[in-house]
Amino acid sequence: MGSITTEHKSSFPKKPVPSGAWDTHHHIFEPDRFPFAEGRHFTPARASLEDLQKFEKSIGVDHVYLDTVSNELLDEYHAAGVRSVRLDFFRHKAMDNVQIQAELMEATAQRLAKWGKPGWSIQIQQPHLEFWPRLRDVVDRSPVPVVVDHCALIAGSSYRVNDYVTNIQDGSYLAEGERIDLAALCETLRNGNLWMKISAPYRCSNLAPGYDDLRWLVRRFVDANPRRVVWGSDWPHTQRHKDRVGKSSSSEEAFLQIDDKAWIESLSKWMSEDEWQLLWVENPATLYDYHE
Repeated sequence: MGSITTEHKSSFPKKPVPSGAWDTHHHIFEPDRFPFAEGRHFTPARASLEDLQKFEKSIGVDHVYLDTVSNELLDEYHAAGVRSVRLDFFRHKAMDNVQIQAELMEATAQRLAKWGKPGWSIQIQQPHLEFWPRLRDVVDRSPVPVVVDHCALIAGSSYRVNDYVTNIQDGSYLAEGERIDLAALCETLRNGNLWMKISAPYRCSNLAPGYDDLRWLVRRFVDANPRRVVWGSDWPHTQRHKDRVGKSSSSEEAFLQIDDKAWIESLSKWMSEDEWQLLWVENPATLYDYHE
């Protein structure tokens, strides 16, 4: 079985991440210790905890959030520092069904609320911008915060427009209805119970390594609520869903080669010093109830 390379083809960022920085989204694949589930939709190469630690050290991150279920098991997780439940809409056949998504979110939130431990959240990933007018009410009513992966999977212009258009920097390539849906998402973020992960830019843009067509989107989120954005690497960078079409789910797939440090350098140019500190240190500590 293959494994991830420990060498990173990355340029050192001129602006380092702050001391105490967090990576809020990553994966560990050790099938010899934790066998893969039957019926999975892809088979990743091996990426160990030791590999993750080397990666985080290479970019200057101090904290990683391990997103790993009776209440007793939740108690054990809580004591160990876990602070979120991830809803797998793919597994529940809900990726394209807003009603099932809403029901799953409401049921999970109520369970966490009744369980009564502080600092927990629900993490989701779904690709439908048009679902947010419906999900806005679900999030606003939720007794626990909701965290959205990968900039809500909103595509930059290079991901949506032919010939990798690079001169559309304001989201004007979105249809009118999509812009209304984005406004609903940003309003939810502004209301304070929704958190956005600035993560996995290669799932929204083809303009590696700097992903310049995402600048406007990152700024929309930060401007909506600078205290509700966190950073995540999505290490070790599994392949994009669209690239798996027609491939066997049981065949081991290689990880993407991503220049994380170039992405961090690009991102740093889009944010003020105060916003940078919030993104990396203060916001994740608040979200995950971290106290030194």
